[in-house]
Amino acid sequence: MTIAPLAILGIAKTAFSLIGSLAEAVKRPADNPAMTPASAQESVWHQIGKEVDVRSLSQEDLAKVSSLLYDNGVISLQDHAALSFDPSFAGSSGLLTAADASGRVDWMAEFQARLAKHQKEGDTQGAAQDGRVLDILSRLQAGAKGVTSIRV
Repeated sequence: MTIAPLAILGIAKTAFSLIGSLAEAVKRPADNPAMTPASAQESVWHQIGKEVDVRSLSQEDLAKVSSLLYDNGVISLQDHAALSFDPSFAGSSGLLTAADASGRVDWMAEFQARLAKHQKEGDTQGAAQDGRVLDILSRLQAGAKGVTSIRV
């Protein structure tokens, strides 16, 4: 069986075209600077953390941060859901702490209050989830200060 030289040329041209397209896609910057891959010196935690204050975020902003972390593969879907859930859907404000006049919440204080509540009620699953969320928020807070790696 022989393959015609024109067929080989066509296959090679298609392969190089695909490789070129992939290379171009990798070089192209993302529309959202927070979505660009972190450099070797800058972790995703640092990159996102320096853009946000976890002690003063609206629920919507926290959900966006959670999406970025999930999309970058650094938090699980379960943690993303815990960070993104709007407690006001439950019928009341759902917050254990108060939001300021502009709707911003100190999420560290909120999840510490939730952790204390779940521990008091004996809800070990809820407490474990709150602990993971506090770890995530701590990493973001450390990243905001320029710390690129912490042990949690």
